[in-house]
Amino acid sequence: MTQSINDQQTTISQTSDLRHDLIFMGRKEELFQLTRNLQKGRHTLLVGDKGIGKTRLMQEARWILSGRILRIEFAASVIARIQGGLSKRMRANQYKIVYIEHPNPLGECLKELAEQLYYNGDLRVETAEARLDWPLIKKRLTGLGSSKLQALIFESITRSDKPYLIFFDNLDRVSPSQHAFLETILNIAVVCTAVVTIKEHFVYKRIWSSFVRIDLEPLHESVCRKLIDFFFDHYSVRAIDKDLFRMEILKAANGNPFFIKTMLWHGSLENYVNMEEIRNLRRVQQGHYFNMGPAYIFSASVFTIFKIFSLGTDNKEFYIYFSALGVLVYITFRVFRAFFLFRPQKYN
Repeated sequence: MTQSINDQQTTISQTSDLRHDLIFMGRKEELFQLTRNLQKGRHTLLVGDKGIGKTRLMQEARWILSGRILRIEFAASVIARIQGGLSKRMRANQYKIVYIEHPNPLGECLKELAEQLYYNGDLRVETAEARLDWPLIKKRLTGLGSSKLQALIFESITRSDKPYLIFFDNLDRVSPSQHAFLETILNIAVVCTAVVTIKEHFVYKRIWSSFVRIDLEPLHESVCRKLIDFFFDHYSVRAIDKDLFRMEILKAANGNPFFIKTMLWHGSLENYVNMEEIRNLRRVQQGHYFNMGPAYIFSASVFTIFKIFSLGTDNKEFYIYFSALGVLVYITFRVFRAFFLFRPQKYN
């Protein structure tokens, strides 16, 4: 008898620390696209801001494709689009799956990949002894060097009895020196990865062109409300004014689930979240700084131009006047320059 995704999430998400809760909300459309792409063998790239849910989405797809979640409940709009290519009941164990959290530096990435291949029984290390423990194998691999270790990994993946699905998190940390390694991996395995921004360096063009891209937008306000209410219901988060607390979290998080979790976690550390702490959320709202400095520098330049003009007209009074104003504007900006950086508030 299969277990629904909602029941499994209730089981998975139980934890004493709110930050480690694995509740999954509001990404059913993206989850459908991701699992469909990977099931069909398409490399897939997730793009979105930090904390927007890229890692969590990959984790959910990983569980589905490995059989940990046996049944997936898609939204009605998604179900209507399914035409036999992706059933509600997933085919488990189509791939051997590995997850690489740190793709950079290359040496650490290779060790992490080799270790997971070892535990999958695919790392082809020739030894006269019986199967060795990983610490002993790891020592032997250390002396191989990067090129030989890569060749060993490529051979192990290629000769596996099942195709490999590799999840690379934080691929925007990758360096140009890893270009050849990534190109080979893309040729012998299915790859899913996540980045905040796509690097524009020409070296990466062939790599990015190999992926189907999925952009993750901020969660809709209705989903954020459900997420906040879930944490209110399952964790000890008490506020003197819950409605105001919820509203300020919605404003500050701007659809980012990580920010929602973090703010609620801070709230869970208090006996009661008072009015002052609720108002303080406004100070952490995310937004780009608007630098007014150039405007003030431009003003100082105008005074300098007038000062030069007054010299040409031999008007000493104007020269002294504009010189004083120019110096005053410059000193004011230098001393109080922090006040010329503004972070606009975000309101719904």
